[in-house]
Amino acid sequence: MTESVADPSERIQWTLSVTLRREMRERKGWQFPAWSLADIAPDERKPGLVESNPAKATHDFCWTGLRLSLQRSNAETYWYNLTSQTPSLFVICREDPQYGLVPSMISIDQDESAREQESEGEIFSVPMPRWIIDALERFVMTHYRPEPRGGKRRRKPQAAADE
Repeated sequence: MTESVADPSERIQWTLSVTLRREMRERKGWQFPAWSLADIAPDERKPGLVESNPAKATHDFCWTGLRLSLQRSNAETYWYNLTSQTPSLFVICREDPQYGLVPSMISIDQDESAREQESEGEIFSVPMPRWIIDALERFVMTHYRPEPRGGKRRRKPQAAADE
């Protein structure tokens, strides 16, 4: 759960592991894989893959060494995520011929996950762990200031009638 900070004013980065679970299901005589996000956790290991239950119907793939980065330029989208009903982490995955599905990115940016979903990436969303929420709140409070509300001012009804 250690934060590695290159420049505390600009960027925060964590190394995490993501465990994807593949369950083989059957419908009308056809078998197909059903994927889910089993776990996401702090993990300092180098990038790699640890498999468990390879011969069973439920097979876990633990991908290590994935990075979650916060960048100052995205502080506004982080703020929207934090103020949503359920702050979330997004695990963006790609199809892979060898493993079926491989996580390519972990993000807190809702806009980025929406763009990836439009490009046909598989997205898993999980509630954000408390330790990330705490660090994200500090980061957003340091780097984001909402724009003041603008727009036209409405005239008072009496002032309009007097003219």
